[in-house]
Amino acid sequence: TGVELAGTIAEIARRTLRDEFRNIDPAKAEILLIDGADRVLPAYPSTLSRKALASLARLGVTVRLDTRLVGLSDRGVEVKTPNGTEHIATRTVLWAAGVHASPLGKQLSGAAGVPLDRMGRIAVQPDLSVPGHPELLVIGDLASCEGRDGKPLPGIAPVALQQGRHAASVIRARLAGRSPKPFRYFNKGELATIGRAAAVANFGWMGFSGYLAWLLWLFVHLMYLVDFENRLLVFVQWAWNYVTWNRGARLIAHARVPDSAPGPSR
Repeated sequence: TGVELAGTIAEIARRTLRDEFRNIDPAKAEILLIDGADRVLPAYPSTLSRKALASLARLGVTVRLDTRLVGLSDRGVEVKTPNGTEHIATRTVLWAAGVHASPLGKQLSGAAGVPLDRMGRIAVQPDLSVPGHPELLVIGDLASCEGRDGKPLPGIAPVALQQGRHAASVIRARLAGRSPKPFRYFNKGELATIGRAAAVANFGWMGFSGYLAWLLWLFVHLMYLVDFENRLLVFVQWAWNYVTWNRGARLIAHARVPDSAPGPSR
């Protein structure tokens, strides 16, 4: 999320809003991407991480790795680096370092006596049921479910969709008197957009980046939309935004009404 957000903001500042202000130049905005890991997109192969870093650099994004946020105020942020603590003056801070589960998880944990992970998710059994309560199935962002590598699965839509289908199969199996099978997540691949015509794609056995990965990202998202009309509408909108650099009507007007004019001032 942080990589995609930084790339999008850079494109907006450098291109979309470039000539729309009289007194400021948005292109001079300094965009910092602070990451506590030793590389961006750590879930991807190192080769794709390096290409993503190069794409961010071309967009004018400054990436600070091995850097963690330790303080926040209206004057800026305090970060901890390998060389010590540093203050970065800024008025705009966007947090993209993960989410916390719904408060329902804490309520369920207290009622069922099951533990939560650090994100507030319920640690579920292999069939997605709550330990000691087979009648309760938890899926999606509220479930802490281990993958085949023993690591918790990420809170993304493909995981939730597959868990939903598996939960339905568990219910059908129990109604038929059969033992449900454990959940196995099938990773169809990972895609991340960095900017205009720039993306990375990872399928485990193959990874690539650039314009082809960006086109694949567009195609996959279009195909997951429901109804052909929706796909066509979104495709036309994307094509128009690509050609025009998304320069829609953004009119900010300020008019001063003379004191002698009737009615309230604006």
